[in-house]
Amino acid sequence: MDWISNLFCALLLTNISGTLFYVIGIIFRKIWFRKDVRLIRFTTIVVLCAYALPAAYFIIRIVRLIRGSENGNINMFYDTPQIVKLFAVMGCVWVLLFLALLAYKLYRRHEWVMVCRGNIPEEDETTKRKFAEICTELGIEGKVSLCRNDSVDMPCITYHHGMVVILPLNLYTEEETEIILYHELCHYVEKDMPLKAFGIIISLLHVFNPLVHIMLRQMNLICEMSCDRLVCERAKDRFSEQQYFQTILNMLNEDEKRARFQLFALADDRSNYERRVAAMGEYHKKGGFRKGAALLLAVTFLLGSSSTSLAVGTELTYAYEGYATETQVKESLAFSDAADQEAKEEIARRFNIDPEDIVMMDDVNMNVRGRTIVLEWNVLAGKTYMSSGFSADAGGVITGFVVGDPEDMTFETGIKDPDNIMHCAEGNDKIYFEYEVVEDGRYYFFIINSSETDDIRITATIIK
Repeated sequence: MDWISNLFCALLLTNISGTLFYVIGIIFRKIWFRKDVRLIRFTTIVVLCAYALPAAYFIIRIVRLIRGSENGNINMFYDTPQIVKLFAVMGCVWVLLFLALLAYKLYRRHEWVMVCRGNIPEEDETTKRKFAEICTELGIEGKVSLCRNDSVDMPCITYHHGMVVILPLNLYTEEETEIILYHELCHYVEKDMPLKAFGIIISLLHVFNPLVHIMLRQMNLICEMSCDRLVCERAKDRFSEQQYFQTILNMLNEDEKRARFQLFALADDRSNYERRVAAMGEYHKKGGFRKGAALLLAVTFLLGSSSTSLAVGTELTYAYEGYATETQVKESLAFSDAADQEAKEEIARRFNIDPEDIVMMDDVNMNVRGRTIVLEWNVLAGKTYMSSGFSADAGGVITGFVVGDPEDMTFETGIKDPDNIMHCAEGNDKIYFEYEVVEDGRYYFFIINSSETDDIRITATIIK
């Protein structure tokens, strides 16, 4: 229960700080760098890294398990039993959602693998030559393959036994082929596929946060915008921006809903296409990617993320620290009451006493270690007085010296151990006893007034 409670706490804190981080990024985007898509892409990667911080929990736990320290338990947070149970339940809910989304993602991936099994190597010599030229120009020769597939409706790049560009069984002009191949290969240069895979992992990790899923969808569009810019910068001598976007527009089919597989297609829908064109226009107005701004933003975000995580964790601790103290006291009292009641019933059974004639005394804190405790009780006739329970460790010794007044009155005194065995002595005036503690547990000191008519004044000195 502890590990899943700690895991949920780590996810919760990271969700709060990561979400604030994401909102700050949106504010920066709206006010400062607006349509600078390369900077937007950079901040998205930073936010994804902020959401990935719970992975540190797994690393710490694995290290602790390897070292075998205390069964791998990690006291990461200020917890009470009630909060541990609550977080454990919520953690179990998260695990179920995680497994459900993971199963769905794996199913979709399996579907896509089945589609990719229909890949056949490109046979057109002109297309193969163009592909080799662009790969050489981009410095990625031999790293990406080229295939055709009759189940694919839109050119795309994906991962299937290595990175592969997949073309439909359509006839393209030489200009269209060049634009298509340049676009898909620039996705490889930008490392968009690993980034998308990282985003999917984050969406699984934070399955209960809708903002993460929104950010993942936005990230796909941002990658397309960034790729458009790179293509138009690197291939400006091959084709114009107008030719580039016109080719993409010609391939759009609004009547067809496209499956969301693990790939980057040339085009998705008209809405995203219009955003991509607008982003390119904004780029020309505002200028290129500002590295100084990116560095400043990264430092700001990293400091902000760490400060936010610390602040959120501190505030969360303060928020339930008072509740924790109160519930700990209540739970301790509840446990003590149950144990004390059981002890009373056992003494009543052992000495054949009416439980109503047993009085539990809580006038002194018996659970203080390493000190001498003095009890002064006026034990009523026919009654049994017992102390509140106290803990003792194996190997220790409990000694007692009990004096009764009047001196001629008989009484019994002793210790009840955790196994419900009564170690007692009977006498009058003065009784001394010594008990060697053989096991850890909860112990009780008791006095039984044997007289049915007279009270007895008891002074007891307990050393433990």
